Amino acid sequence: MTTILKRSTTRKQLAALLKAKRRKRKGKGVDVKSFAGKLKLAGDPLEIQKRMRDGWK
Repeated sequence: MTTILKRSTTRKQLAALLKAKRRKRKGKGVDVKSFAGKLKLAGDPLEIQKRMRDGWK
């Protein structure tokens, strides 16, 4: 979506436009922050990563 600004647009109007734009973008997608620190690993993360990368060889 494109927002057109004119020279006569005040700072207050600009702030309201940006806030409305931010609100629309926030609703899309998945909140991955809720999963932070929830994964239980059965080993060293670096070793798991190395094993995963070895699978590409």
